Amino acid sequence: MSLLLGCGVCCMLLSIWAILQLFVMGIFFKMEVLAFIEEAEPDHHGYEDYDDFMKQTKENYQLIAVNCWVATFIYVITLGLSYMCIKHAKNKERKAADNVQDDETYCRNKAKRL
Repeated sequence: MSLLLGCGVCCMLLSIWAILQLFVMGIFFKMEVLAFIEEAEPDHHGYEDYDDFMKQTKENYQLIAVNCWVATFIYVITLGLSYMCIKHAKNKERKAADNVQDDETYCRNKAKRL
């Protein structure tokens, strides 16, 4: 297996995992799941009362959700590039195999003439 094919497969698998994970995390942040409160909490000294704390926390949840979805889109692009690398590597291997076969056919025909 060529290096390009191996790297393409590795990047494709990592991209698929990242797409799934980040998309689900974006949904959870959009739903304001309590398990992620530590990631979404505002600055400890940057709020005045409970309502301000809740407002900043909700804004942070929404911001993090958007960031997760942007990262998901970037990994979709990486998935596409990985797919292109795999296709290119397979075409390269197929052409190399065709060239070897052509050389063997040429040499056999030349040996028969002698």
